[in-house]
Amino acid sequence: MTDRMSITNLLPQRWICCRNIRSGSGGGNVCGGDGRGLFWRLPGARSLRPSGGGRIEWAVRGNEGVIVLKRLAIALALLAGCGAAAAAEVALPLAAQRQTMAANLARQVATCSRREDTNHPAFRGCVDWHSAVHGVWALIAYQRATGDRQYQPLVASILAPDRLASERRLLRQSPQFEMPYGRAWFLRLAIDHRKLTGSDDLVPFADEVAGTLRQYYRGRRIDRFAGEYRSDSWALTNLLDYARARGLADLETEVIGWIRPSFVDADPECSYGREQRQFMAICSNWAALVARVLSRADYAAWLSRFIATNGLPSPIERPATDHEFGLNFSRAWGLWDMYEASGRPDIAAAYAAHVENGYRPASNWSGSYLAVGHWVAQFGLYAVQPLFGAAAGRSLNGGERN
Repeated sequence: MTDRMSITNLLPQRWICCRNIRSGSGGGNVCGGDGRGLFWRLPGARSLRPSGGGRIEWAVRGNEGVIVLKRLAIALALLAGCGAAAAAEVALPLAAQRQTMAANLARQVATCSRREDTNHPAFRGCVDWHSAVHGVWALIAYQRATGDRQYQPLVASILAPDRLASERRLLRQSPQFEMPYGRAWFLRLAIDHRKLTGSDDLVPFADEVAGTLRQYYRGRRIDRFAGEYRSDSWALTNLLDYARARGLADLETEVIGWIRPSFVDADPECSYGREQRQFMAICSNWAALVARVLSRADYAAWLSRFIATNGLPSPIERPATDHEFGLNFSRAWGLWDMYEASGRPDIAAAYAAHVENGYRPASNWSGSYLAVGHWVAQFGLYAVQPLFGAAAGRSLNGGERN
């Protein structure tokens, strides 16, 4: 039997999945696919036409890439028998870099988390409250993933009980403060803190935050296209994951009741152009949220329609705004969940390409402190976290789906 890890040697380091390739004039085009209309960009490929709404279409002229295509066909045939259970092992050469990537990103996160940029009692680094919160989350996630405890004293000092009590009072006094974005990140922090420490120290605070998000969504119409700080898909992802992590069945049921009409049953059209110049993915987070509420069989059918309508995103190569430096990573969050729930290698390739483009060059996340240095590394850690598996990282099989 072929060693699964050897399969990754058949695949180039940076694939981009494409679909619906149209042959150019003159013939002689060679396109690689997996039998489902899903195609791959190869070294030396040229674009057949400008991408629309984030969709990309490629072909290779003459014999360029023919050997690669044959190897790709072999790889895809082998991958077809691997299943989603082997998601962390399959077709991701970048998994071999996970330790180095996580360490580099965590070092940047620690730099901003040590600062006192605001007068908040606990979450005072990283320029603003939500960035400080996901900074602490990232250091906890890093320790869970790698076992490296070097940032434990820093985290403990930030999460001191008296400081958290003051933060809790602040959120009570200001019901709209960091609603829903920063509060959703606090739930993510609480989830990983409990997984790492086994402690319920953050639970009373987190339960209160979850309650405020619950009331928030009871009183408003959900917008599946909302982005950035108003992203409903991101907030509901964390609220649902928190309900499951805590075993709060009534909250879980209520959140799923909001998700189904607004995301599962909605028209699947989602143009990647909606995400331009922003930091938060819309389309892949939508698809990742649906992965949490459907069975694998139902999700496979739903996802096929979703991708047939929208294609898969191409990575951002030249961010147009400071916020767009985080978009490759936030797209990768959802792409991983889509991959894990479906086992589709085209999505795995899109995930890897987005992580690679987000991570390199390092100035994407370690450059100007005000522009990117206080927040993008945290997004990167959430993107690479699942590469460490369900026990140490993040997985839909670890409580984030039925």
